[in-house]
Amino acid sequence: MSKNLIRMDAELELINCNLNKALVKLKSSKSDDLQCRKEKMARLIRLHLQHVQTTVVTHRRRSQQRARRRFKMLRSFFMRQMMEMHSNYLQMYAMLRLKHSNNEQMDSEASDEEVEHKEESDKQADIPSFDSHFFEHVIPELSEEEFLNTLHVTRETFETLCKQLAPTLRTADELARRLPAISPEKCVALALFFLASGERLSLIAERFSLPRPRTIKCLKVFCNSVMSTLGRALRQLPQHPVDCNNVAEGFHRDSNMPAALVGVLGVCSIPIRANGDAKHSVLRMEYLLDDRMLFRELQLGCGLRSALVPMFSNTPNTLSSLPKFRINTRQIPAFVLAPLYQNYPLRPWLLQRYADPIAPHEHDFNEVAEHLQESSDCALHRLMSRWSFLSQPLDISFHTASCIITAAAVLHNLLEELSEPHMLEWGNSVDVSKFRAEPLTDTNNKDADSRAALEVRDFLARTISSTEI
Repeated sequence: MSKNLIRMDAELELINCNLNKALVKLKSSKSDDLQCRKEKMARLIRLHLQHVQTTVVTHRRRSQQRARRRFKMLRSFFMRQMMEMHSNYLQMYAMLRLKHSNNEQMDSEASDEEVEHKEESDKQADIPSFDSHFFEHVIPELSEEEFLNTLHVTRETFETLCKQLAPTLRTADELARRLPAISPEKCVALALFFLASGERLSLIAERFSLPRPRTIKCLKVFCNSVMSTLGRALRQLPQHPVDCNNVAEGFHRDSNMPAALVGVLGVCSIPIRANGDAKHSVLRMEYLLDDRMLFRELQLGCGLRSALVPMFSNTPNTLSSLPKFRINTRQIPAFVLAPLYQNYPLRPWLLQRYADPIAPHEHDFNEVAEHLQESSDCALHRLMSRWSFLSQPLDISFHTASCIITAAAVLHNLLEELSEPHMLEWGNSVDVSKFRAEPLTDTNNKDADSRAALEVRDFLARTISSTEI
């Protein structure tokens, strides 16, 4: 404020000095008469007053604006500090809650080891008992809408799943022969709740009144039963001519891609934290989608396994052996579309966008390819929003995670084909951009297959340009 006052005093002094000089010149002039001098002096005094008023008001407004800005900055700073304190408090609370759950888990595992040699009746008494009986008391009382939002399937579909999986689940030793026995309905409810809620396994075990190790085994039994009973829902790459033609025609209708495309490849990375290790490793998932955004094939790798050869990059493979399509009298191999920046090798059956398009037909091909690649993110978002366990680090082993993810894709395909409800709010917190996979090591695209792939891609690009509406 003192600087503003000093600046305002200097400007007022300058105005007064200018006025005095003008009055002195007017007084010393001899050409004008007295009346004319008086009128000029009056105008000068009015202008002087206007300048003084403008200077004072302007500085006052500027000082008020500075004060308001300073107040807003202080208020925003205070709110940020409050939000950080609140966030730190929530994180600390979550860490304490997690530590408490881990301690309870360790106590329960130690108790199980102590009584391992006792009789079955003693084992039943040593199983930790929790106050909540989620399956027995909560789930049966849920309304239809609450049931759907809890397990992400309708009650009717849940009962159908139980009937289909019951013959396999009843024969599983882990469920039927250990005490207390787990019914097929409880096993299905536990697995669906784990997939849909994304809660930690220790909390799932507490809800269903089971030790954590047996909860994991229950999940494995469920997934194996799904794969053996419903595994056809994860259909392999189209191999029959009718299926190939249907998929290729579906892509053609949706994107104007010539009818030889039989799948779109997608890649994502899912954090995995095996055995409670604080250092996260990454599970790399490659998946193939058909024209209805159903998952046809999965390839999973983690740690040393993540260096697996990319899908369909080497021959022979199921893709290169498919029958060719005839497009404008030319034989074109069935192909899938790979993401551009994952360094997939360029093959006649494994194409990708132009890295640096120049010609108009190259831009047309890229536009169609980008539209198709968007379906990859859409399908992944739909899968992760239905099964929330995929959107956070998994504290299970790679083998268990692979089993569960594959079964989750099978169930997703089955529910999609049944037109099972899929609520938009399930995906509000899912951001698939967080699961971008690191690119593979650069591949050599200068062999005979890559040159043949360039010719096939140019032909397809020119076909798209010639048929564009």
